[in-house]
Amino acid sequence: MKNTYPDRKFLHLMNSSEEMLLVKDILKSPLGLASDIITFLFEEKLEELKEGLDEIKQFAAGIRRAEKLSAGYSLASYYPFMFAFHQFFHSSFRARQGKVLEQMLQRILQQYGKCNNVPNKNTDRLSLLRRIFKTNELSSLDLDVMASDSINKKTLAIQLRSRDDTGGTTAKGSLVDLLRELLRLNEVPRNNVLYLVCIWDPRDSQQKISTVKKMFSSLKEYIEVNETAFHEIVRNKVRLQENIFLKMAYGTDEIANSLFEWIGDEDEEVLDAISTIVDLVSDWDDLWIAYTLASLELEVISFFGKSNIKLLNEKYDKIGINFDYTSHQTLTNSIDNIVQKIIPLWTENSIPLNTLSDKAQYIRDLLFLKAYYEKI
Repeated sequence: MKNTYPDRKFLHLMNSSEEMLLVKDILKSPLGLASDIITFLFEEKLEELKEGLDEIKQFAAGIRRAEKLSAGYSLASYYPFMFAFHQFFHSSFRARQGKVLEQMLQRILQQYGKCNNVPNKNTDRLSLLRRIFKTNELSSLDLDVMASDSINKKTLAIQLRSRDDTGGTTAKGSLVDLLRELLRLNEVPRNNVLYLVCIWDPRDSQQKISTVKKMFSSLKEYIEVNETAFHEIVRNKVRLQENIFLKMAYGTDEIANSLFEWIGDEDEEVLDAISTIVDLVSDWDDLWIAYTLASLELEVISFFGKSNIKLLNEKYDKIGINFDYTSHQTLTNSIDNIVQKIIPLWTENSIPLNTLSDKAQYIRDLLFLKAYYEKI
């Protein structure tokens, strides 16, 4: 019988082809978050996240007030757990999303850049910079991506941001903190150094102007160009000192073109590389399903006094069919078989969805997460 359920792509459960290893490596950080959520879910520790809320949030977010009212109002008792979980998710994801962008550019430079040194760690990037600038005086500031070509004596240093319409002047100025230190050395580097500031998702041209102004303000006492010439960094690389250049790239097209120009090769594959990799890393289900089902599980526990994880485990044990991890397809087939066996046993009104189709898919996704947890 043909499977009528939608396809699911859980990277953690898929076999590791060369392409899949690339995707998993780029998405390593958010995949780790998905694993954390699934672990909390199946070890029934979601509610424990509330214990990690600091004292300020107890009153600033109304947690204490909700707890006072929780005895006679289920919505009030639900709020602290909901708040704690969503804060955990968003604060963790915010820190991880930049890692995805860094890994994408790192992979492009490794594959197409023809560089003999693309350091993976920030400490290694700074060590390389110290050698290039012939100094030991360099703070441990962050540099997102770096590539160096010792044969052609050129180095690319990238600071990457996902957006440019958030953060105040301090955040905008921090884009060139490391560059300011390098310029302050007043040392001619061994290589030509391009300091490339990349904004992945530009939203407001006014932000571009204010960002450039703030960067000029941070660098002006160390550079050889006036403000008018400095503003050209949004179109072309600008020479700041001997062998030191600065450029800004807004959006994936400009970033790709900047990398293409720096690499200096007639092979235009690099121009398509970013969009190709974006397509590859856009097609996965681990995180959104884990996050959504965990959110719903908190509601079910709070409002219905039940746990769908417990109910699933009870019914899974009762039917006595195991997951088949031979391949992603055999696992999917075994899960579809188990769904059909579990549906007649699920008599509890605990699934917060309306249609029979949605309820069946909900059980199926819970089974995928159970298989995920067992494999963890």
